Amino acid sequence: PVLPTLPVCPQRGLYRVPGGERAVKDLRLRVLRGKPGLMLREVQDIHVVCGLLKDFLRRLNEPLVTFRLHRTFMEAAELDDNDKGAAVLYRVISELPKTNRDTLAFLMLHLHRVIRSPQCQMDQNNLARVFGPTLVGHGMSEPTPTTIMSDTSIQPKVILRLLSLPEDYWNQILTIQTGQNPPASCSGSGSGLANGFFSGRFFPPVTSPELRSHKKSSQESGSATSGMGRAKLGRFFPSPN
Repeated sequence: PVLPTLPVCPQRGLYRVPGGERAVKDLRLRVLRGKPGLMLREVQDIHVVCGLLKDFLRRLNEPLVTFRLHRTFMEAAELDDNDKGAAVLYRVISELPKTNRDTLAFLMLHLHRVIRSPQCQMDQNNLARVFGPTLVGHGMSEPTPTTIMSDTSIQPKVILRLLSLPEDYWNQILTIQTGQNPPASCSGSGSGLANGFFSGRFFPPVTSPELRSHKKSSQESGSATSGMGRAKLGRFFPSPN
């Protein structure tokens, strides 16, 4: 099978440098509404597109590692024995819902490419600090201040442990059949993520609170226009055929 990859745009501080809050919000609304003609490759600031991805992941009902398995991921990151930690990760990753597991694998492969890009200047420690709170989060929807403080120091360790797993392992998880290779370079500032996460061909939807609310309001309206809107909502990680 031909596996999709996200081209890495050589921008310093990719994912670390924030996109403008207003620009990220506007882009999120356009994506959620399925705005006709929206081409993320035309977004001039790649940091806005990266900000949209992080914003989407933060707004999920639960973190990508799920509430149920959160503690196991955290415990694996705290093990001093690297082999035992990796063994626990292999097991717990296999217990993730398929959508979450595929999305996690896709993200890990992309982050490995970011690490290898000298222009990005983002090593695994930088990415772990950025994505720890976003991908790992907390084991409950409303964590206490004490939980937040204790989790903050472990979240990056989970990402580091995940990044320590070989890329071949993540590739094996992704068995997507596609007849079209994704572009290997950037034709515009936002093209990398545009052709991957939001292009409409990789993963089934991971539901966010906003997306659920938007779908509900569309269903209640019962109009033909709403029906068209619903058809466009699953744009984040559409399922492969």
